[in-house]
Amino acid sequence: MIRIDGSEGGAIDIERGPVEFGRNYGSPFDADFYLSPRHCSFTVQPEGLVVDDISGTNGVYRKLEGRVELEHGDTFRVGQELLFYEDLPEPASLPDGTERMGSPNPGYWARVSVILEGGIASEAFPIETDEFTIGREKGDLTFPLDGYVSSSHCRIIGDDSGVFLEDRGSSNGTYVRLRPGALVPYGTLILAGQQLFRIDRA
Repeated sequence: MIRIDGSEGGAIDIERGPVEFGRNYGSPFDADFYLSPRHCSFTVQPEGLVVDDISGTNGVYRKLEGRVELEHGDTFRVGQELLFYEDLPEPASLPDGTERMGSPNPGYWARVSVILEGGIASEAFPIETDEFTIGREKGDLTFPLDGYVSSSHCRIIGDDSGVFLEDRGSSNGTYVRLRPGALVPYGTLILAGQQLFRIDRA
């Protein structure tokens, strides 16, 4: 467990697993109400831990090293902000040939939405160019009041090989929600609720 000041706290020992973790695990985790009572489970593998989200509510996030491919519906955390990524595919006609009405698309291929407390999507920011940057002071999407966001924090890149999320050397990192059954390598930082852990080999 990693404390706010970066020092090491307690540890959860996992021999094989699956071992469940959540608010029911006891102190100090019982005071973290972003954790579900049964939040996730850990299973030891030779290369790391398989992390399964049991609750499906707030998820488990891993710290991004370098860049990772984004998929439609992925969620990621930047500072205290929760962001949701969506593809915007070309519109298709209904089976009977009818086309849905709407404003002309100037070339948007994706969008990022800001998720508020309670899981409510607020502002949505469309992506038109091959690079979309996020930061506190610089970028297409800025959070000037969030001191945990670096000036230029991360970016989304779209090219012929796919769509990628890349951290730009931010102070506090970018965290991506794990997909079901994800294998997390040893040495990786993960975030569950407000609890930050480093996965170490026993």
